[in-house]
Amino acid sequence: MNPLTCLLALTFAASVGGGDAGRAQPLETVIQDDALLLHRDPAAVRATARRMKTLGVDRVRITAGWSALAPSPTRKSKPRFDATNSLEYPERPWQQLDTAVKEVRAAGMDVMIDVAFFAPRWAVRRGMRGERQRWRPKWQEFGQFALAVSRRYSGGWPDPADPQQKLPVVRLWTTWNEPNHPVFLMPQWKRGPKGTRLPASPHIYRNLHNAAYRSIKAVDRRNRVLIGGLAADGSRGKGIAPLKFVRELACVDANLAPLKRRACHDFKPLEADGFAHHPYTLGTTPAASSPNSDDVKLGDLDRLTKLLRQLRSDGRIARSLPLYITEYGYETNPPDPVRGVSPRTQARYIGLSTFIAWRNPELRSFAQFLLNDIEPPPGTKGGDYQTGLYYPDGSAKPAVQAFKLPIWAVVRPVFRSSRTKRVFIFGQVRPGRDKRRRVAIELLDKEGDWRELYTLPSNSSFTPRCVRGATAFHVEDAGFFLRSAPYLGRRTTYRFRWFRSKGKSEASPPITVGG
Repeated sequence: MNPLTCLLALTFAASVGGGDAGRAQPLETVIQDDALLLHRDPAAVRATARRMKTLGVDRVRITAGWSALAPSPTRKSKPRFDATNSLEYPERPWQQLDTAVKEVRAAGMDVMIDVAFFAPRWAVRRGMRGERQRWRPKWQEFGQFALAVSRRYSGGWPDPADPQQKLPVVRLWTTWNEPNHPVFLMPQWKRGPKGTRLPASPHIYRNLHNAAYRSIKAVDRRNRVLIGGLAADGSRGKGIAPLKFVRELACVDANLAPLKRRACHDFKPLEADGFAHHPYTLGTTPAASSPNSDDVKLGDLDRLTKLLRQLRSDGRIARSLPLYITEYGYETNPPDPVRGVSPRTQARYIGLSTFIAWRNPELRSFAQFLLNDIEPPPGTKGGDYQTGLYYPDGSAKPAVQAFKLPIWAVVRPVFRSSRTKRVFIFGQVRPGRDKRRRVAIELLDKEGDWRELYTLPSNSSFTPRCVRGATAFHVEDAGFFLRSAPYLGRRTTYRFRWFRSKGKSEASPPITVGG
């Protein structure tokens, strides 16, 4: 390789981050689909878990819904039972949760449990009629529920379906879900002096999280508990924008000075092992930034990590918190007739969003929300979520292959002032059980045929391997790669081919750049 090409590879690798040798920390692929895992018969749950594994999923997020598992969830008064012992809860809902956890583990994936919404009515403060299961949930009761769940999945709990076996261990936990959104927690705001509005939900959530954190850690200190799980924006003023929510959670004002409010009088540094976030970008590109400086969409993750670092430095957070994206996705139209991007745009955005996530060194997981779209109720004009990789009937969207083999490509000059450019192609092989990771980049030529392309590598230390390039190459264990090729000066389409075991191969979706 000539010196100029070596310098080019070095320059680009430093600008985009990462490379063939991968990231300093793993980036797990997470998926969630409670509808398929918690509300189907065991055979269907097994099939769903196996399909998730074939797509290359590392971890599955499952909701342990408090009101779904608790006894008499609509009663005003609490029934007499030991809330820390799952055996004193109704049996059927816990069997469904057990089945989901067992099948996910049997398929070779890890589990994340969200100890979450909604509260049973007997565990909330008196509130407005439509908000009886989300109005100021009692943190003491939530802590007992978290203890019941974490005990059951401690690795030592006998499986009620087969007492000779133990239920699987779960080591990663999240507390509540989108506490900055009024759908999940109320009240979001309260009346302040002279008609002002003061945030309420961050202080309610802090107590809920602290109670759950203590319970889960009491079961096993090796359990990791994430704080946050925030929505990307403030829901047009009804909720609270995530950065404002985090500041209130840490009891500081906009200048990061301690708040002097009753809710903060006994504040102690926040305890957690990571920060969960849901940086949905909805109808805009994954790289789009929100004009509201307190929002955190996928293109704004640096805003959140910067604030978390500052709060850690100021002693408002007990330890450094890596970032976990635990929900993300794009709704498609069709099947939703009202909102969403086209299925092909969804597939393309999967490649770009994976690239954005990969280049962020503080990110530990990246998520896909839903395997299948949720069928809207009969007679409705949409609603529910259509972010799945498959349509409601189980037929595949273009997103299936884009999720399995995400790809993105960019054109960059050698130097800022240089007219000489190269194409850099990013991708990931999510092979499921097939561990072969031999890949070749292909170019669509003028005759409409795909041909293998000579490419050059870069590595995670930003030092190019100045050796002869190749058409086919092996990628790192996590499946990521970044390759460069000459820019042809015109609109060009690329893809990569993954050479599987037993002589089989699969191609990624195409990506077009230039022109």
